[in-house]
Amino acid sequence: MTAGWPVVTLIDSIRTASRQSNEGNADFFSKLTKLYGAALTRNVPPFQYAQYSRFLGADADLADFLMPLDLRGLQHRDVQLGANAADAQNKARFEQICRTHGLPCVPTIAVFDHGISIGDEGLRAWTKPLFVKALTGNKGAGAELWRPRSGGFVSNDGRALSIDEFIDSLRPQNCIVQPLLEDCAALQTFETTALSSLRLVTARGTTIPSTVVAASISLAFGASSLTGHSGAQCGIDVENGIIVAVRGVDDETRDRLVGFALPYWGECVILACGAHDQAFSAFATLGWDLALTADGPILLETNVGWNMTEHQKLTGPLGKTVFSGIIDELLAPAGAGRYPADHPLKPASR
Repeated sequence: MTAGWPVVTLIDSIRTASRQSNEGNADFFSKLTKLYGAALTRNVPPFQYAQYSRFLGADADLADFLMPLDLRGLQHRDVQLGANAADAQNKARFEQICRTHGLPCVPTIAVFDHGISIGDEGLRAWTKPLFVKALTGNKGAGAELWRPRSGGFVSNDGRALSIDEFIDSLRPQNCIVQPLLEDCAALQTFETTALSSLRLVTARGTTIPSTVVAASISLAFGASSLTGHSGAQCGIDVENGIIVAVRGVDDETRDRLVGFALPYWGECVILACGAHDQAFSAFATLGWDLALTADGPILLETNVGWNMTEHQKLTGPLGKTVFSGIIDELLAPAGAGRYPADHPLKPASR
């Protein structure tokens, strides 16, 4: 089977290149060379490379881009070295870890987890708007906003429940209850309709400390939006915190956003890198979600999977950042001494 792999892969490459050539997307032999070369040198299946290049552009140089298999390889390494994905994915556990290390993060009002609840009394005493979110993952999907009203709460879709009914409705769920946060004044000038979410991707090597290698911010403009995930997706220059690319909005809004310098940029970088180094050092790379509030940046959550395709579409290949040096260092043989302390790194935000 192993001996026949190059032949099978060549056949797959020919089929994929032929299909794309018939669609008018590429010269057959040029595409075949890229597909087969990627399979041999980086173990990227031809079909996956073809699909990925649709997002990044047919002329993209594969050597510069982080691919799904690359990230999975880093995640597998993390697990081998003792990283616990639940520390990052479970929002309640994430908050506890952050508190332990004195990191500013969104507080927890209550947690409901497989029939066990924590914080019922605090929830009964709560008199401000709150969010109910899935305890793990889901990118904001299914989040509910509840506002206090006459001894209970009313949801964003108009359901009114007494406090007992509200708590009973949460018990079967695996969810976390957190206070509603608001954007700082600088972001509110864009008339956002929900809390914006700043994503900082950090990577760390064995001697290279955590460094921001990519950044984006999601801004909500829809009247019914509860999070920024479905709104404008903005790529950020990690050197200065300036928006340099925008997707998902009209030209007028894009023109307003491009060139905007995010407030608290230095503090955001220090917070995300510090959290990675201090509290989540077993992970090679993480995607941090931060809120920019009137009191400064606070951590919302961190993500093992952080949508590398979207980041590379917005601000370019990660192979052209310090991330490439970090990966080389992580994969270098033990004792190789490939990157001494004074090794000059590519520009990065730190």
